[in-house]
Amino acid sequence: MSLPCACPLCKSSLEDQIVISSHVFGSKNKSRSFFKCEVCDVIYQYPLLTKEEERQFYISEFEGFMDSRSGNQGGWLNAEKHIKANNDTVKRRMKYLSPFFEKPKKVLDIGCSSGFMLFPLKEQGHECYGIEPSGVFSEFVKSKNINVYESIEDLNKTQFDIIMHFFVLEHITDPIDFLKKQLNLLKPGGKLIFEIPNYEDPLYSIYDIPAFERFYWSLAHPWYFNENSLKYLLNKVECDYEIQFDQRYDLSNHMVWARDGKPGGMSKFSNKLGFDLEDYYKSHLIKIKKCDTLIGIIHKK
Repeated sequence: MSLPCACPLCKSSLEDQIVISSHVFGSKNKSRSFFKCEVCDVIYQYPLLTKEEERQFYISEFEGFMDSRSGNQGGWLNAEKHIKANNDTVKRRMKYLSPFFEKPKKVLDIGCSSGFMLFPLKEQGHECYGIEPSGVFSEFVKSKNINVYESIEDLNKTQFDIIMHFFVLEHITDPIDFLKKQLNLLKPGGKLIFEIPNYEDPLYSIYDIPAFERFYWSLAHPWYFNENSLKYLLNKVECDYEIQFDQRYDLSNHMVWARDGKPGGMSKFSNKLGFDLEDYYKSHLIKIKKCDTLIGIIHKK
């Protein structure tokens, strides 16, 4: 096992770093592990992929990697299937996004994948742009008359009312620089809205299911945040922000994890348990902040 010299986020010493997992899902490098900093609360992967390893991973391996993690239910190898698989995700996100889209906006979705978040916004009359390095998805989105770029640098200082990204920040080696670049692309009064995994996920923080622990700490993620570490990050960015909480996965999913040790149980028992119970379960996890998702909203003055 390789040991970090210091926390890569707050720079606290090795003495403040503890090993969370020596198992990194998808990694062939046995020296790679996840560590937690007891000062800023962030969890991070060490050592990271090299720049070339990272480039090759996202160009040639990422969709297959995500397909294997989703139990072949996420549609990661086909754009049309990916859109269909994310219908419920669009509905969930629109519950908190809708107030920001009451008037026509110029919108950028970073890591737009199949474009499933952009298509309904375009239908509502918003001007939509995407960033997507994956050739599998970017050509498909372009075919639907949405401008798609490979990186932020390709935008040539275009200004937006809203920038959003969902489960992207945890993939970024330098999240502070990443967020600052986006703030520079926002118009005054603009919003930056993002989702990331919350490592207070109940499957880890409450139930402590070994199979989930081996699945959760992923090669694709240099970082995992909870509320405390996300606050630390956003304070370093020096911005006005708020943090919200959400729960994507239901009681049925958690029961299947406990029983079978694998994903794929969404709504499996909902007809028998009752959807009111499923909703109450999610709401309570959000209330106690032992939920699987953090929502960050940055307001540009």
